[in-house]
Amino acid sequence: MEWKALDEYVNLPDSHYEYNLLSKKRENLLFLEATFHTIKMSSQKWLDESEVDKPIWRHELTIVVPRHGVTNNESCLLIITPAKNDGSASSNLSSKDHLIYLADRSRSMVAVLRQVPFQPLTFHKHPLGRKKIKGLDIFAYSWWRFMNDPDAPPHWLVQFPMVKVLLTFMSSKDGYGSQRLRTLSQATVRAMDTITDYMMKTMKKNITRFILTGISMDGWITWLTAAVDTRVVAIIPIGMDFLNLTESFPHQYRAYCGWSYRLRAFYEMNITQELDHPRFSLLASHLDPLAYNERFTNVSKFIILASGDEVSMPDNSHYYFPYLEGEKHLHIIPNADYRFQGSSTLSKPIRVFYWRVKNNYPHPSVSWHRTMTNSTGIIYFNSSPEPNEIFSYHADTVGGTRQDFRMRTGAGNSFQNNNVKWTKTNVEHVKSRQYKKELEIPAEGWRGFFIQATFPGDGSGVKLVLTSEIHIIPDTFPCPNCNGCQGTLV
Repeated sequence: MEWKALDEYVNLPDSHYEYNLLSKKRENLLFLEATFHTIKMSSQKWLDESEVDKPIWRHELTIVVPRHGVTNNESCLLIITPAKNDGSASSNLSSKDHLIYLADRSRSMVAVLRQVPFQPLTFHKHPLGRKKIKGLDIFAYSWWRFMNDPDAPPHWLVQFPMVKVLLTFMSSKDGYGSQRLRTLSQATVRAMDTITDYMMKTMKKNITRFILTGISMDGWITWLTAAVDTRVVAIIPIGMDFLNLTESFPHQYRAYCGWSYRLRAFYEMNITQELDHPRFSLLASHLDPLAYNERFTNVSKFIILASGDEVSMPDNSHYYFPYLEGEKHLHIIPNADYRFQGSSTLSKPIRVFYWRVKNNYPHPSVSWHRTMTNSTGIIYFNSSPEPNEIFSYHADTVGGTRQDFRMRTGAGNSFQNNNVKWTKTNVEHVKSRQYKKELEIPAEGWRGFFIQATFPGDGSGVKLVLTSEIHIIPDTFPCPNCNGCQGTLV
């Protein structure tokens, strides 16, 4: 396979990598108990002091071991979160209760890696003079720098160091070759390597299989990490729906006649105005998971999306899902925004998919076909085996101005609720293992719908829920494509 810039960067040696144990403590959640091993880890030096105030990235890595032991010593669920380096709270995915719950119910090790990316950061040459930026503002600045400086190397893109938080180069007698270095002696994930090393030394457990999950931009990193390390056997990217960048970004403009207010950071740095720039295509060749598609053949993918996501479009999957290599599954959560309304919405799907992967349980096989007549839209849904339950969810846009299914909209510094409600209805059983949902095209605006099927899960009553993609009817847009135009935030 072709050796890419990301492979080269994450496999460069870095003397700043080190870790040490901070604490070891038992924690409880009702009748559940687990031991928390908290590790301080330095992963790398990204850029230098002339560019950024904190070039050395430091992280907190917590490994959670359930009291009642583990049923598989080889597997670990690794959660990537963006907590700031000032000690402030992380996402609910990494809360103490959620980690105890996941470790106990899966009977395995669960780990959480915090401060990815390392933030807040001050870039000394920021064109808007902003200080201590975080989140999407870091992404937008790094993209702007790469696109506007023809001499900027690919590692200026912040996804590179975010992946390298997880990767280190282990010396090999063969050195760099013409082929990608994929063996464990050559390319290992830093956080994964730390987990493997620590657990072997302290508990004689040899962790060799990792399942990665993260929300939004950390979900992006699950894709890229899986592309460069074969120990990643499955990923659960959450709310990261920007695969096929050169198609998905323009798709948003056609639907909204502008850019979602949640993309303000990219809008203010003029990224949205430069989507036709050759450097954006080059950027996509480094960061777009589809650019690594052939590497996902042996990676199981469980993609969790929100129907009301304010960052990406509900039907972005049309531009990548049909083309993904390997096992792939979709799980759309109705009436959820980009924050997924806390960990309770995500705990069960993460737990059940991880449990099935850990125990090598085969997943159901589902497929679908979206089509239209002159007056209706149709989804045909095929399932093997038959699902325990199957329903459809549908919602209409508010008016005909925008193809907008977000839960909230925004202009300037004001935000308002968008009255879009996804309603559950029955589907038609066409024949054995095939179902159908047909809805009329609305007189005004757009109607979106998808099919949701439920299957046996992890043996404890938690079910595996799989969905089709969202079908939006009619297949029209309120605005033409945006070629070199700035647009507005909506």
